[in-house]
This record gives sequence, C-alpha cells and structure tokens, in this order.
Amino acid sequence: MEKKHAIKEPGLDIQKLLNKALMHWYFIAASVLISLVGAFLVNRYTIPQFEVQSTVMISRPVDEGATATAILYGSEVFKGSKSFQNEIMLLKTKALAAKTLQKLNFGVSYYQQGNVKLTETYNTSPIQVVVDSATVNFPYGVLFKVDFANDNSFKISTENPGWKPLFDNKLFVTGNTYNINGFFFTVKSNGEGLAAYQNEILFIVNDPEQLAGYYASALDVSPLPGGASVMAMKLNGPTPAKDMDFLNAHMRTYDENNLAIKNTNAVNTLNFIDSQLAEISDSLAIIENRLEMLKKNNSSLTAGNIAAGAASGALEAIQSDRASILTNDKYYKYLKNYIVKGMELEHVVVPSSLGINDPILNGLIAELITLQSEINVLQKNEVQANPRLINQIKLKQDALAVLKGNILESLASIKATNDMAIKELDQKIAKTLSELRRIPAEERKMLNVKRLFDISEGLYVFLMEKRAEAGIAKAANASDVTILSDAYVARQIAPNSSKNYFTAFLLGLAIPLGLIFLKEFFNNKITTVEDLKVYTTIPVLGMVGHNSRDSSNLINQSPRSALAEAFRTVRSNLKFMVDTPAEEGKIIVITSSVSGEGKTFSAKNLAYILAISGERTLLVNADMRKPNNNVDFGVNSNHGLSNYLAGHTSIEDVIHTTIQEHLYILPSGEIPPNPSELLLSQRMNVLVQQLKSSFDYIIVDTPPVGILSDGMELMQIADASIYMVRQDYTLKSFLMNIQQQYEAGKIKNTAILFNDVDYKKLNYGYGYGYGYGYYAEDQELQPWWKRLTKV
Repeated sequence: MEKKHAIKEPGLDIQKLLNKALMHWYFIAASVLISLVGAFLVNRYTIPQFEVQSTVMISRPVDEGATATAILYGSEVFKGSKSFQNEIMLLKTKALAAKTLQKLNFGVSYYQQGNVKLTETYNTSPIQVVVDSATVNFPYGVLFKVDFANDNSFKISTENPGWKPLFDNKLFVTGNTYNINGFFFTVKSNGEGLAAYQNEILFIVNDPEQLAGYYASALDVSPLPGGASVMAMKLNGPTPAKDMDFLNAHMRTYDENNLAIKNTNAVNTLNFIDSQLAEISDSLAIIENRLEMLKKNNSSLTAGNIAAGAASGALEAIQSDRASILTNDKYYKYLKNYIVKGMELEHVVVPSSLGINDPILNGLIAELITLQSEINVLQKNEVQANPRLINQIKLKQDALAVLKGNILESLASIKATNDMAIKELDQKIAKTLSELRRIPAEERKMLNVKRLFDISEGLYVFLMEKRAEAGIAKAANASDVTILSDAYVARQIAPNSSKNYFTAFLLGLAIPLGLIFLKEFFNNKITTVEDLKVYTTIPVLGMVGHNSRDSSNLINQSPRSALAEAFRTVRSNLKFMVDTPAEEGKIIVITSSVSGEGKTFSAKNLAYILAISGERTLLVNADMRKPNNNVDFGVNSNHGLSNYLAGHTSIEDVIHTTIQEHLYILPSGEIPPNPSELLLSQRMNVLVQQLKSSFDYIIVDTPPVGILSDGMELMQIADASIYMVRQDYTLKSFLMNIQQQYEAGKIKNTAILFNDVDYKKLNYGYGYGYGYGYYAEDQELQPWWKRLTKV
C-alpha cells in the first residue's frame, strides 16, 4: 500500500530540545541563580591568591669547571659546564631554598581567625614568637592559639593531643623565656591593647626542611620569550609581601652562589699551590743555610772561579727539567687519588692552573667537571617521585664512570712517558756528574749546593707566579647574575570574580540542559507527534488531551468540553478513512499494544460521540479475557459476546440498549476458556454480517495486539483500525513492531489516536489549539493565578 510519509531518521532534534528547555525555564533559572550564589560565596570566602614575580638575567651559563687563571690568560680552557635549563633547575633546588630561608625570619608563621576563614598575617602580627636555639623538641606544624588576659599576660592553647596538656591552665608573661618539654620560646609584644584585640592570634612553628621543600616546589622558573637569557621567577600564595621577600632574598642567594661557584677552582688552586710552597720553602731554607756556611768557610771559592762552570750550568738545566717533571708528577698523583677516592670532582684543580698544557687531559677534566656539576644540580632536586630525573641521573653517572676510566688510563700513559723522561734525564745527570768529579772536592761541593739552591729557588718563583695569577683571577671574578627587577605583585589569580561568575552561569545552564538532554536521550516512550513520525508511517487520526476530571466518560461531561471536541475531531477524520456503501455499517476496531493505553476509554467515548450525532452505534466489548464494566451506560448484564459465540444465547439477548439514544452495547460476556477460537468461529462471521446490516457504526474494543493475537484477527475484518498510543506510556519499541506489521500488509487502513496528551509537552507553542480557557467549561481548570488575572 502507498505510504503517506516516510519515517524520519532518529537523531538530535535541536528544536525539540529547545522547546523542552523553554518548558522547564523555571528549573534552568533556579539552577543559574543557585550557581551564581555559589560563585558569590566562593568569591567572598576564598582566600585571595596573588602571583609575585621577579626577573634575573644570566650573562652566560655558570662554568663550575673553568679555571681562574684562564681569565688571566685571556681565553677559556673549557666551555660552560651548565645549560640554561640547569640554571632553572638550580634555582628550584631545595638546598638553595634552604640557604635563602636562613636569611629570612620565616621560622614562625602567624595567623588570625576571622568570621569564616583563617588568614596568615605577615609583618602585621601583634606578637612575635622567638624560638631559642637551646630548643631540642620543636612542635613543628602544631597550631597554637594565644589569648591575652591583659597586655602582658596570656595563655596558650592547642588542639594537638601531645602538646595540649603541657599548656593547659598555664599563664605566661610577654618577654620571659619558657621551657615546655624542651621547647624554649619567648613571646614578645609588638604593641599595646592586646587584651582588646578582636581577632584570635595563632602561630605555627615551621619545619625548615619542609619549608624549603615547599618553596622549592612552589617556585616557578621559566625563560622569557625572545631568546634572551632572562628568567622569570614566580610564586603564588595568599601573602604577597612574604613571597616578595622570599624572591628578593632568593635572587641574592643565587647571585652569591653563582660567584662562589666561579671562585671554587681559584680557591682550590691557591690551596694546592700553598701546600707545595710550604714544602719547597723548607727545602730552600736548608739549602740556603748550607750555601752560606760553605761561603763563610771557603771565602776564596766563587762561582766565577770554578773551571767547570759550563758543566755545572748544563747540570743545573737538566735538574731543573727533572724537578719540573717531578712537580707535574705530584699533580698527577693528586688527580689520581682525587678520582679514585670519589671526591667532589667539580672542586678538582685543573691542569692548566699549574701550567700543564696537555690538551687531551685538559679536555677530559673539562668534561669530567661538566658531568659532575650537572649530576649535582639534578641531585639537589626532589628526585624520589620523578622517574625522568632518576633516569637522567643514572645515565650521567654511567657516563661519568666511563670518563673516570679514560682519565685514569690517560694518567697512566702520562706517568709512563714521565718515567722515561726522568730516566733519560738521570743518565744525562750521571754523565755530567762524572765530568764534575774531576773538579776539586771543595769546588764541587760548592757547585752542587749552589745548583740545588738555584733549582729550588726557580720552583719557588714559578709557584709564586702561579699563585699570584690565581689570586688576581679570583679578585677579577664577578657574578654572571644581574637582577633586572625586584619582586612585585603581578596579578591576583584567585578568586577570579568575573571568571567564577561566568563559569557559574555556564554551569547553571549546562546542568539542567544536560539533564534535559539525558532524560530525552534515554527516554524510551512516545512523547510528541514528532516521535510518532520517527518510528512509524501510520497517519495520526487525532489527539485526545489529558482528562483531569473525575469521570472519564463524555456522557458525564459537558458537550462543550475539550475532551468532547477532541472526539468530534476524531469522528470527522474517521469518516475520511472508511469507504463503504452508505447502507452498510462500518466496523471500527480500536486496539493497542498493551493494557493501559486508553483503548476502552476511547472506544466508549468514540461510540458516544457517534451516537449523539444520530448514528446507530454499537460498542462491542471483544476483550473476553477482561470484561468491561458498562454500568455508566446503564448496562448491567453479564451475557454478551462469549455467550453468543458459544451458542448459548441469541444475538437479540446480548445486544443491550443504553441510557444514550442510538447507542447500544454488546458486552464481552462470561470469560470463556477459548476466546481466540470463538473469535475465529463461523458464528463470528455471521455476527459481523448481521451487525453491519443493523448499525451504522460498530466500535470493537479488542484485546491488546502486543500481548494476544485476538486483536490482530479482528483488525482483518475491520473497515478501519485505530491504534492507541498514550503519551509518556507507550514504548517506542511498540511502535516499531506495529510499523513492521503495517509495512508487511498484515494490517490495513490503520490510524493512530494519540491519547492522554499534555499539550505543553508538545513542540507546538500554542498547545495544538486546546488549553485552559478555550472552552467555557474549562475555565474552572485554570490555575488560580490565571483566573485572578481575568477578574
């Protein structure tokens, strides 16, 4: 058969959702109002949070391994050992934060209790708590409350179970030092009128370790855009003055640390040279005394009188070279011990500081110091919960172990070369000494002492020069850190009033709209005419509004009621559905999927409307499993359809008149054991033919087609079928099932009657033409406020 319209594709119906939202505008308005009130309370009672910022510039990354003498010579031996990222990590280390806190008076935090919230006071507290250095038991993290009896005496209380009994019922005096279980403290007054102070005074003794950890983790350090070596340091907190003090002190600590790192190598070099000078000074003094004694005892001997002056000069040069090699050898031994013992390698004396210009060794030491300094920077961070840092440290430590092995191999190779050089020099010295043995004993002795003196003096002068170079370089060192701006309050980050109000407004809208959407998404029942179009192509015969009166039958209602008008519309539309000869009655079957969808209600009222229009109408109660009560029409008989089909009575005995003219009723009769077989019997066919010749309309109230097959059998003999759909009751799956029957041609000339409709739930803004006040009799059903407006 030809379909009147195509099924709409299920999907998101924006217009439908908007109409739903408009229907629940009061719910949305209440949600928005509650959200805005919540935002107001958040803005009112949230402790303000401020962002404090400062900026520093680094001329170049700090080089812990660069030699101090390299500056004096005008060239760097090593490249910078730390990247810009390492500087950022250094600023965030717990160790550096601890150094900064040593400069600040952050050991005790002070608070005042307002009506709702606890607020920290910085530099404005009326008291000062001084913790004595003799304290051995610190009450870290314990909140103490101070109550002043007068301006000089006070009590201290706490809720901490360990400290509470120690302070209960004790009176303290300002300025006096007290010892409570190893906690030595003094409370000083910063003003007068403490007894009349309105807000509660509280304080907490801070754990330095935890405080350093807090600032290290809270500090945000990031490079400024543009490629310049400028870092921005930020802190977020409720006390901007305190955070500014910390940032200013932290920049100074970083500046001092930077200069101390640069001076480390120069100080180590000076210490090493001083130790060598101390040894040579002792030897030089002894040799000088021997030379003076020889000159005093042999006044005729001078260096110019010695015939073997040339041989002596050659021997002195050879021994000077040998002494220089031995001095370098001492450094190599020092370096080997330093590495083997695993000392802090960034503090090692570099070879160039002592004039050792071996490029391979210098390069290895530079790389060693670079790796060690990077490891130290990483280890100063809290790495326990950071797998990335742990892995990075492990990789660098592995590289450091390999590098140490390479340096030790290089030192072994250098030592072998030096041993060969010393052996060769010893052979030359032996040869020269054999020549000098020909010289008289006194002259030879004088010459030997003079030669030793010159060698020692040369080494002493060399070391003094190196010491002067290191000292000058140290004095010339300057920090690479430049403080561009002191700490200042950049902005207030919380509460953000406008953002909170905007977010609350969006949430106030989103929550009810989301609930409406979810309710609609998971709704499996028919609500609107659009739902009918989505799930079936069966046309809509009409709509019957929700009946709010006590009686469900039109016989007890005014003929001008909205319910009566709805069934008149159904009657008019029904006449277009049936196409039978005028002299032959029309069989109208009314069915539904399940019980409760208004099948019997609609059958009775449709029969009544047809009857009052002058049509001879018969209402047949064909649901023999569930007999209907027809008392409201004046029919009390128990004999009906089942009795006739079983052959127990005649047709005239089961058709009853009613109190309404032209309306007759054929009750269902007694409940039979085989209702389906009775409906399929020959007597049923005979009955249909007799009824069609006797009545204009035969309204058949059938069993539900979704449960029993009886209704489907009766629809085959009907001239028109009415399928009941009740708003917010009939499942969408029922419509899909009846649509399959319709498409298969098992049912024909069928229309849907939409029952129990609340017109406000439809997507028609005007309520489909029905509503309170359209009919005179409906005025009494209007809400009281609408009736008042018309008075």
